[in-house]
Amino acid sequence: MWGRVVEIMTAVWLAGSPFIFGVQSDATILWADLGLALLIWTLSGLSYWHPTRHAHLLILVVSVGMIVWGRFYVTPPPPAHENHIVVGLFLLMIALIPNEASQPPRVWRQQTST
Repeated sequence: MWGRVVEIMTAVWLAGSPFIFGVQSDATILWADLGLALLIWTLSGLSYWHPTRHAHLLILVVSVGMIVWGRFYVTPPPPAHENHIVVGLFLLMIALIPNEASQPPRVWRQQTST
């Protein structure tokens, strides 16, 4: 489940990015980044629980929203919004990785356990 760990690390980056880019005085960006980070962290964490193991796929919707917001909120986008675009594109790639990506195929695991 290394993909979920990377998503959680990306959420930590997103939570700290308003302070790194010096836009913490803009309440909209600050609270949006903190809220998005919490949402990404929650969805990634829920993927560890078997009944909600596909919750990380909702990160695809969040990342598309981040890309659109970063691109079209202000033209040309300032560095803080460029960060939203890059993080959104990165999350699009990572959220597609299955939870069991580092394990052998299910059929192989069933053959070795019987």
